[in-house]
Amino acid sequence: MQPQIALDERIVRDNAVAWRTFANVAVRAVVKAEGYGWGYAPLVHALDDVVSGYCVADADELRAVRALTNLPIATLGSEPARIAEIFALHGIPTVTTAAEIETARDCAGHELRLRIGVVAAAGWSGVSLSELQALAPVLVRNHAAVELWTHVTAAERYAGDLHVFEQALEMLRHAGVAVVETDLLSTLPLARFGSKGSSARIGAGLFGATGGADIPGVRCALSVRAPVVRETHCEAGTPVGYGDAVFAAAERVVTARCGYADGISAALGGDTVLSVGMQYLTARAAAAPSDEVVLLDQSSSLDAFAARSSAPVHQIITALGNRVRARRVTEMV
Repeated sequence: MQPQIALDERIVRDNAVAWRTFANVAVRAVVKAEGYGWGYAPLVHALDDVVSGYCVADADELRAVRALTNLPIATLGSEPARIAEIFALHGIPTVTTAAEIETARDCAGHELRLRIGVVAAAGWSGVSLSELQALAPVLVRNHAAVELWTHVTAAERYAGDLHVFEQALEMLRHAGVAVVETDLLSTLPLARFGSKGSSARIGAGLFGATGGADIPGVRCALSVRAPVVRETHCEAGTPVGYGDAVFAAAERVVTARCGYADGISAALGGDTVLSVGMQYLTARAAAAPSDEVVLLDQSSSLDAFAARSSAPVHQIITALGNRVRARRVTEMV
């Protein structure tokens, strides 16, 4: 007996359309980390006629996704030693130095299209305004078409990040750099602040995350159903799972086959779930009138589920996806 964990590809596609409508700009699907754990193929199959292209972390992911699509694919990380490989796979590399631009010119063929990030925080590929100013003449000399992008990492820094980005854009244009695309926002900042730039990156939003904002047409694409294995009567004072909590009054509970080994957070709370173990959870019987406990379905708020799990929504999506892929591998062996 196993929990039923699934991704509805039709909803993924519908969500991409809804985000494209909301943003009113081209949408690139972020499919890094093995498609958020769910595999590249299901996402590309669902999205290829809806999105303008894809974003991946590196050349390894580019190679895997390129086998599935002819759409443009941009790399988000800077990999100086792999620029030639990225161009050979018809990818768009992120570069950060003059040497990388020169290398790219030698590899690009007839058109040199590059991504340059405006650094927002440590850990993301990008350059400062002073570094960008030094790169501008190199970009002009090499006739580079530039996709200028950034990554907003905190809502409270949005206004400052936007101001720096606008300064960077004006600096490049004043220097004569051909800026062909501006890419500022990923799912959660887009949902909160509205559209900016000529394209947007949607990752967690494909699965139904919005940060709590009401984005018309966006639904949860994930479902998690835990089969009930038994029902138990608990007396008042009976401990509730791990920890010191006890039942204040007698209650009937169910044990269902799903736990943190299946990608569910051990911290998952709420009115239904009382405790989560490695493979089983305990829930109120009144909340599970059938033979299963429904933890997620298309009527759920993925963001609310993540909040009840005390985990980032991206972590929830990838944990479930990785569990499903691991189970497939086990079944194949």
